[in-house]
Amino acid sequence: MRRRHESIQRVAALAMLLAWSGLAGCKGSTETAPVTQPDTGSAKALGLPGAPAAADEFWSNALEGVYKSPLELNAQHKTELQRGLHFTKLMNGDPKRREIALTFDDGPHPDFTPKLLKILAKYKAKATFFVVGMKAEQTPELVTAEVAGGHSIANHTYHHVNLAKIPLRLVDAEITACGDVIRKITNQECHLFRPPGGDYNRPIAETANALGYTLVLWTDDPGDYASPGTNVIENRTLAKVSNGGIILIHDGVQQTVDMLPQLIETLQARGFKFVTIDEMMRK
Repeated sequence: MRRRHESIQRVAALAMLLAWSGLAGCKGSTETAPVTQPDTGSAKALGLPGAPAAADEFWSNALEGVYKSPLELNAQHKTELQRGLHFTKLMNGDPKRREIALTFDDGPHPDFTPKLLKILAKYKAKATFFVVGMKAEQTPELVTAEVAGGHSIANHTYHHVNLAKIPLRLVDAEITACGDVIRKITNQECHLFRPPGGDYNRPIAETANALGYTLVLWTDDPGDYASPGTNVIENRTLAKVSNGGIILIHDGVQQTVDMLPQLIETLQARGFKFVTIDEMMRK
C-alpha cells in the first residue's frame, strides 16, 4: 500500500510539471522535430498531452542541453570525495582489464537504432543503451531488439530533461517514469541511470541511489551529438580510449552510425573487448 501511495505521488508530481510548463514532448540532442505522444503505456497513465505548442521558459530551460566533459566529471567526483560524499556511481571500469563499454544515449530511434544493432551484431560487440522513457514507449520493439541482442538497457529519464533545473520531487518522477516503461517492456528491473548531460548534484545522486540506481558517467565523450564529422568523432574517441573506458555516443546521429564500424574494428585490433555496463560492474 505504501509503495502504491508513493507511485501515485510520483505520477502526480510529473503531472504537476507538465501542468506547470503547459507542455509535453522532448527535444533530443540531435532532433528538433516535436514528437507525437502515443496514447499507450505510461504516457496514457500520466495523461501526457501532445507536442509543445509554445515556448515556456521553465520547460525550455529544463530541456536545454548541458554536457559535462570527463574532466568536469572527474573534478566533481574529487570534490565529492573531499566532502565525504560517497554515491553509488560508476566513473570507469577496471583499468587493468582490456575492455571498454560503448554507451548510446537518447534513443531508441526508429531510423538509427536498427542500424546500430546490425553493426554491433556483425562485430559481436555488446553495448549499453540509455533510453529516454517517452521514446522507448513509442517504439518498444526497438528496446526488445536491444535486449535480444544481448545489450543492457538503462534509464535516461522520461523526457530527457536537465534534472538540475527542475524541482527535486520531479527528479524522482522523471527517473521513476522511465524505469516503469523499461520494466513494462523488458519485464526486468533497471538499475543503471545516467543523468542527461551528466549534470547532477548531491540531491539528484541521492534520489537516484534511493530508487536503487547506480549513476553511470563516462571517460570518453567525442561530442558526436554536434555532428562534427565522422573522422573527428573517431579520432576524438581513440585519443581518449583506455582500459575500463566508458564511451559516450548517441543513438540518433548518422555520423556516429557511419564511423562505428571503423571504431570497433580499430579497438578490437588493439585488443579491446566490448562489454556492457552490467558486465563491467560484475567484474
